[in-house]
Amino acid sequence: MWINKLTIKNCRSLSNIQLDLSKNLNIIVGDNASGKTSLLEALTLLSSGRSFRTAHISDLISYNKDSVIVSARVLNQRHNSTQIGLKKSLTSTVIRINKENIYTQAELSTHLPLTVIHAGSIDLITGSPKLRRSFIDWIAFYKFPSFHQQWKQYQHVLKQRNICLKEYHFRSSLDEWTQELVKLQPLINNYRKDAISLLKIEWFKILNFLFKDFEFDLIFKSGFPDALDISEINLLHYYKERQSYDLKIQRTSSGVHRFDFKIMMGDRLASDCASRGQLKLLALSLLLAKNSVLSGTDDNSENKKGILLIDDLAAELDSENKDILINYLSSLNQQLFITMTKQYNIPSVNLDYKVFHVKHGDITSYN
Repeated sequence: MWINKLTIKNCRSLSNIQLDLSKNLNIIVGDNASGKTSLLEALTLLSSGRSFRTAHISDLISYNKDSVIVSARVLNQRHNSTQIGLKKSLTSTVIRINKENIYTQAELSTHLPLTVIHAGSIDLITGSPKLRRSFIDWIAFYKFPSFHQQWKQYQHVLKQRNICLKEYHFRSSLDEWTQELVKLQPLINNYRKDAISLLKIEWFKILNFLFKDFEFDLIFKSGFPDALDISEINLLHYYKERQSYDLKIQRTSSGVHRFDFKIMMGDRLASDCASRGQLKLLALSLLLAKNSVLSGTDDNSENKKGILLIDDLAAELDSENKDILINYLSSLNQQLFITMTKQYNIPSVNLDYKVFHVKHGDITSYN
């Protein structure tokens, strides 16, 4: 799928923008604080209901306006179109698909799966495990329809078990909630294993292109000791042994809610030995692999077209690595949105592209 037309109203400095987009490469050029990143924010807001830069919707809504509106016409490989839109204020959200109101962001997200790469993406390797959990869970959400409901159920059960650990008068229900917890653990663990297996297939392909002289691996950390066989019987025994410790700290200390993965560079953690530029390329390679997994293939084995956003392509990459990256990106069946502070001489690539110049919140197309 790809975005054919995009409308943005009241998103930071973008007051009223209407764009006809290239199905291949869209280059957004502008000075810092001109509004080019706000365009990418608007796209991620439409896809996920939130910005990649801020958790506060008030930061996105233009000054003296009460809501931000983003809508798009999305085409699939057969050129069937879907009109999607989102209006978000401080107190309410309105979501529409083909002029019909819908009531969950998850449903809208399935119509616009996109991947954004930005300055903070390096935190995927160096930052909190929560970021890596969300990264893998996003893949599982798209690839395995039943994952999301079981994940939500697990969050509820985990919350109830933690209440039992904290509050003495709920302690009698601890065994019951522990049993519910261990029923869900193997299911979620297996979904994540399957998601990582899909990710690694695409990731190794990309690493072979971006890194010529290094060996990498991705190590799965379930949230339990590595030697533990994650079955209901084993987990019940494990939690019984851990119960006194969990009561002491008043929370569930182990479980799939503590899942993580590690990137190895040779026999060392990449976060400990890679340069800043290498870390950026590694994070980018993971996000590109995720985008390839989400694009996947449809029921008729036709390649789907994914959507990839890259904010500030040039940051921390030298000219050689930028050329390698652009040439790689151009070989993908993706719709690309790339921001940069000055026009970059695109290497000879076999695809059509459009260039948009952003200045003070206005956007002009050059072709």
